[in-house]
Amino acid sequence: MRQRWIGVLVFWAAVLALLWADWHGSTPHDRFAEPPPLALGHGPAADAGHCSLAPSSR
Repeated sequence: MRQRWIGVLVFWAAVLALLWADWHGSTPHDRFAEPPPLALGHGPAADAGHCSLAPSSR
């Protein structure tokens, strides 16, 4: 029974050590530096949404 608890503690210590190493070794994510989404076969999407365009005057 004691050997099982030691194994559990070693497992969680390793998980926490890996999380700490990943957290301190990575660079912060810049969410604004991502490419624009694609508009299904029409190339990059425009800066504004389709609902913000002026209505056509017919």
